Amino acid sequence: MKPLPEPPSAVKAAMNRFIAIAVTLGIVMASATLASPLYPLYEHSLGITSAGITIAYSAYMAGALLALLSLAHLSEHVGFVHALRVAILLLLVGLLISSDAHALPVLAAGRFAIGLAAGMASSAATAGLAALEPHGQVRRAPLVGSVMTVAGFGLGPFAAGAAAQFLPHPLITPYLMFAVAAVLAWVALTALPADGSIGPIRQFRPKLRFHLPAMHAMRPFALAALTTFVGYTLLSLYASLAPSFLVELLPWRGPAVTGAGVALLFAGSALAQLALRKVSSTRGLTVGAILIAASVGLLVLSLSVHSGILFIASDLLGGFGQGLAFMSAVAMVNSIRSGEHGGRIVSSFFSVAYVGGIVPIVALGLMSAWIGVFAAIAWLSAALALLALLLATIAHRTTKSLQGT
Repeated sequence: MKPLPEPPSAVKAAMNRFIAIAVTLGIVMASATLASPLYPLYEHSLGITSAGITIAYSAYMAGALLALLSLAHLSEHVGFVHALRVAILLLLVGLLISSDAHALPVLAAGRFAIGLAAGMASSAATAGLAALEPHGQVRRAPLVGSVMTVAGFGLGPFAAGAAAQFLPHPLITPYLMFAVAAVLAWVALTALPADGSIGPIRQFRPKLRFHLPAMHAMRPFALAALTTFVGYTLLSLYASLAPSFLVELLPWRGPAVTGAGVALLFAGSALAQLALRKVSSTRGLTVGAILIAASVGLLVLSLSVHSGILFIASDLLGGFGQGLAFMSAVAMVNSIRSGEHGGRIVSSFFSVAYVGGIVPIVALGLMSAWIGVFAAIAWLSAALALLALLLATIAHRTTKSLQGT
């Protein structure tokens, strides 16, 4: 006996909640990357170097990683709507601290709070979108979440760069602008019915949780996680350092230009996910990893010959490769997650990815002070390319073995 279809009013209510959660996710992720075009301004106003910028960027990634490992299960206690409200409160705190950053530690503290909010929102929104997909198309929910994440990542630097260039108070206005958007998201979530009670938050205790899948699923999990690790290293490399390089490599100046350059990276990522969403996960990992390797090679070439055009080409190519690899990795992890620990496996997968945005970039900052920025980028790019090509080879062999069965 087929289940009765839901009444139109119920479908409309679910759609409204679905849209509100998707938009909230986009706003939080946009706030996470809005600082990228402002980094050259911080270098001038705070007197910090590229190493300091990598510290500020890594503070955000560290906050997101901590949230994924210890706070991601908050939605299991209070529901995803309440968890998103908590994430927005943390986001507002981070935005306000960042807007008053007069020194690197203050900026890093603000970025850390924003990272906590992003990690919590990513986990809660993923659960909410999957639960509220109004037409029962379960596969569409992860795609919407992924696209909104990448779209937010691209919108943040683009809008913040334009605001910093054309509006007064360039290191304050962008944060206040996104703070207003966050308040509107809070109002929208408050107007919607929650899926849980706020009461259990008193019993909530943050715990570090890293859960691996069963032994038979370890190979695909490791392949997906390490490929995403490489992709997040690439994103962090461009998002933290691209603004400084664009100022030197392009004839145009200003935060709007550097913001558009960073947004281009995420535009390529979103384009790959929308255009190639039907590609198999193993093939997507193979091609995506190869494109990432080609991108970092082109990056080093562009810096060595001082070519802005080659830099933008490497930027777009890297975004496309990262988007294809990330989409394929998420699909692979979703295919092996099962049982009550499925959500924890996904959080652990993202945790490995965020480590890719922290450790190599911090190492880059330390190496830059020792051997110079260009040499440090060249060494990191070489290591990244070798790892990407190794993962591409493993993914290709996995594809061939599946075709042979």
